[in-house]
Amino acid sequence: DLNAYDAVYYTGQSNAGSKTIAINLPNDEQVQLRKGTRRLQLKNAMRAKFDKILVPIGEELIAEDQQSHIDFDAFFANVMFHEVAHGLGIKNTVNQRGTVREALKEQAGALEEGKADVLGLYMVTRLQQQGELPDAELDDNYVTYLAGIFRSIRFGASSAHGRANAAQFSFFQERGAFARDSTSGRYRVDFPKMRAAVDALADRILRLQGDGDYAGASRLMAERAVVSAPLQRDLDRLGSRGIPVDIIFEQGVDVLGLGR
Repeated sequence: DLNAYDAVYYTGQSNAGSKTIAINLPNDEQVQLRKGTRRLQLKNAMRAKFDKILVPIGEELIAEDQQSHIDFDAFFANVMFHEVAHGLGIKNTVNQRGTVREALKEQAGALEEGKADVLGLYMVTRLQQQGELPDAELDDNYVTYLAGIFRSIRFGASSAHGRANAAQFSFFQERGAFARDSTSGRYRVDFPKMRAAVDALADRILRLQGDGDYAGASRLMAERAVVSAPLQRDLDRLGSRGIPVDIIFEQGVDVLGLGR
């Protein structure tokens, strides 16, 4: 089940902290295996984050001649296939260590978010190559993805999404998937190397999950989920430009014109 909706009201946990833009539920592994999952894309919330956060981040940190690749349809596809990847991922280890969540303990959440990011982009790439997404421009997906890494890292080390994106940034940087120009302070995607890095990281994470390799997962996150001083300075630039970390909703019956 995969659909797009406009959200009309957020409350409780959904309105605390970072605002969700897509959902894949339930999380219970046995229910997923027996019944599947339901995936919801919240298009108006996604659009708000794209316009108010992702585009300004791109204008500040992405090479000027690649900024045209920051595209809402690419953002929507990246998020949508992120959720698809959650539902299709490995649930139980292959060596009788229980579920992936049980085996990887506190590392499970960040590793799962990283898997969904890279496996989602892998699926977009393969589907486009097979002609299933004929209108997709992969360069848009990759540049938008890099801008999205900067967006999500800002959620911080206490967030599974923040840690996952810090790890991706480190892994991709080492693989040459992008390069930072020291003069402009902007980043340029190397498309062939980005594709190779996505494949390599997807392979690494899926093996860690399938093997229930807690030591390996802990080592990966300890080495990679770290914000370097140069990256932190670039993230600080976003704050100094007044680019928000997240959106805040104006909502309720009065906003809708339904108040008494």
